[in-house]
Amino acid sequence: MRQPTIVLKAAFCAAALALTLVQPKAAAAQEDSFYKGKTINLLSHSAVGGSAGFYVRLIARYMPEHIAGKPNMIAQEMPGGGGKRLSNFLYNVAPKDGTTLGALNQTLGLDQILSDGAEYDTSKFNWIGRLAATTGLVMIYHTAPATTIEEMKTKEIIFAGSGKASQAYMIPTMMRNLLGLKTKVVIGYNGSGAIYLAMERGEVHARTGAVETILASHPDWLEKGIIKTPAELTLEDTPSIPGVISLRSLAKTDADREILDLIASYTAIGIGYAAPPGLPPARVATLRRAFDATMKDERLLADIEKSKMELSTATGEHLQDVTKMFANVSPELLDRTKKALEW
Repeated sequence: MRQPTIVLKAAFCAAALALTLVQPKAAAAQEDSFYKGKTINLLSHSAVGGSAGFYVRLIARYMPEHIAGKPNMIAQEMPGGGGKRLSNFLYNVAPKDGTTLGALNQTLGLDQILSDGAEYDTSKFNWIGRLAATTGLVMIYHTAPATTIEEMKTKEIIFAGSGKASQAYMIPTMMRNLLGLKTKVVIGYNGSGAIYLAMERGEVHARTGAVETILASHPDWLEKGIIKTPAELTLEDTPSIPGVISLRSLAKTDADREILDLIASYTAIGIGYAAPPGLPPARVATLRRAFDATMKDERLLADIEKSKMELSTATGEHLQDVTKMFANVSPELLDRTKKALEW
């Protein structure tokens, strides 16, 4: 009388095992077909003319071929508020299905803890990967009243930036309040192209940002000495460019250096790409692995080399961990940083 029960149990177990094998395959097949016939909008916080725009177009050109279904990918610009407009849009408005991605402003984590206008949590974006780390390079037009750090102690230099949330505002302001240099910042410029034109016209003297911003639009300016690069902000005392002074090494106290390091934390995010929160985990994995594969695409590597741009990649998982740092800033350090940035 026990045999039918045993047979029934065996049949049930076999059916359950078959179901567990079919479900992952069905889920994988569904994921593989999701992007077929779809378009992915890849948004950049920067206007045309900067390094962010260059990298976005590069990703849009090659990444679709590494995604099952080979969707279209369109690069678009969404500048505004030093990158805050795009961060808020991607977090709150963009569809949460993986059809909208963003090249977010690298200072979005700082903006989140400093500003009341940030409507997002940096750590809750689904980070896809980083194409390049960045530095806060000080770039001064050759006709400026001062082109060295020593000269900037006595002669005022006018910097240009997009908005208060950008490193282009934060670094010169910190240079004035922590390092005693004579800097002034004018914000409201719409992207690197507008800033470089203003430098040529003499409206402003300088800007800060990644060296790629120059290489993307005026690759000969560094070679010809049209742009001088006296200093940079990184998390290291040793500069990444020979002959350039590390702003970190100019800090007068450990307390000031702590503020410098917090501001410099944005360089770890660099040219990072993210999707909105709330995506299915399988979709996030699909995008991350496609991004990783794109970073090894020989055609992309050839374009990077030809353009003399930088490539220092990081996985989405790494960026996810990096962005957790902004939740651990002490109130005392945050208060001192706000004062240094006149926030």
